[in-house]
This record gives sequence, C-alpha cells and structure tokens, in this order.
Amino acid sequence: MSVLRLLRPLLVLASVLGLVAATSATASAVPATPTTIFVAIVADLAPPVAGRPTDLTAVLGDDTGTPVAGQLLTLSVQTAGSADFQVVGQATTDASGRATVWATLDHDVVARWSYDGNTTYGASTSADYGVQVAPLVTARAHDRTLRRGQRLLVTGRTTPVKAGCAVSLWRGVPRPLTSGPAPKLLARSVARADGSYRLVRRLHRAARLRVAVTVASCAGNARGLSHAIAIRVR
Repeated sequence: MSVLRLLRPLLVLASVLGLVAATSATASAVPATPTTIFVAIVADLAPPVAGRPTDLTAVLGDDTGTPVAGQLLTLSVQTAGSADFQVVGQATTDASGRATVWATLDHDVVARWSYDGNTTYGASTSADYGVQVAPLVTARAHDRTLRRGQRLLVTGRTTPVKAGCAVSLWRGVPRPLTSGPAPKLLARSVARADGSYRLVRRLHRAARLRVAVTVASCAGNARGLSHAIAIRVR
C-alpha cells in the first residue's frame, strides 16, 4: 500500500476542515445590519403626573427602515438634578418593532433607549429626549355651598413636595388651548415645607362656578393642575 493511499483520508479531512474554517471566517466578516431607534412621542398637552405609571415607547428599525422584531431594548432616564442615567425598564420589540416600558416618574427626566445588538443586528442608541412630569396636586374645598360674602377655603398638598413654589386658585380650569372664557385668578400663595397649601377667596355674588389649583413649574417639575371642584354661592 502506497504512502499516498494512506494519507488520502487525512488530506480529505484537512480539506473539509479548511472549507469549514473559510466559511466561518467569511460569515464572521459579514458586518451586522445597522439599526436605528426611533422614539415615539405622543403629542399630549397634559404631561405625565408624578407617581402614576406612564408609557414610553420606541421603535427599532434596520438601515432600510424595516421594523426589527424580537429584540430587547433598554430604557434609561436621567432625573432632573442628577448627573447619571439609571435603567428603569426593558421591553422586547413586537412585530412592528415597537417596545413599551411603563415607568413611574416623580420629576422631569431626560430619557434614552439603547439596544445591545447581536451577530445579525448592530447596536444602537436613541437621541436623548426630555419628558416633563407634573406634580400630583390634591385640592379640597372646605365648603362647596357658600353664602354671599363667605370665604372659599381650598387646601391641598403637592407630591413631590414643592416647598416655596407658587400655588394659584382659579375660577375655571386653566388648560392649554381650551375654548370658552379665560380662567380668572382668585387667590395666590406658596406651598409650605411639607408640600401643603392654603388658598382663600371671599365670594360676594351668587354664582355657580368651577375652581382648580395650579402649582407653577419649578424645582424639576412641570406645572401641576388639580381636579376641578364645583362651587355654589347662594
């Protein structure tokens, strides 16, 4: 038996292994498809309220704009006054490339989505964007039915505590872009150290009205608005 005949199986095996190695090298040399994270911002006139979950959504697409499904996105936020980003949640993209994280925020934040990528899709990070958060404002009228000349007393509290921030009582509800008569300022004060406030206005005419309380934008929060309270003056 010749030496060449003995070596033939080894030569075949070496050839197969060389082909596999070359194929793997070629596969590894193929760059991952670039991706982009598009932030879905809902045009809502009322900002999220502190302490209540709000949904934040992003869409992952490839370099042709085609949605990428089944990939894990991470949402991080930088709270007003902080120098660092903190992870608040993760979500997997659906068939349309969308991922939604429900986050409970107390102050305004800068938000950022990120995707780590894999062998098929490249990593990507969204542009930073701001999310304004309004404080929760409670309001209570101590009497809802008043005599003419009697004082209307409204008290409540802000969460988070907005100590020193301006608090205003309005006749009408001061929402943006609403029709009808403009709200009228009835009283003004500032929130105390514990976030509580007290607003007083004497009413001299018989009327039916709705009042609401606002807390000015300050100390890392957007403007806050209470629910409306119906008042009757006899």
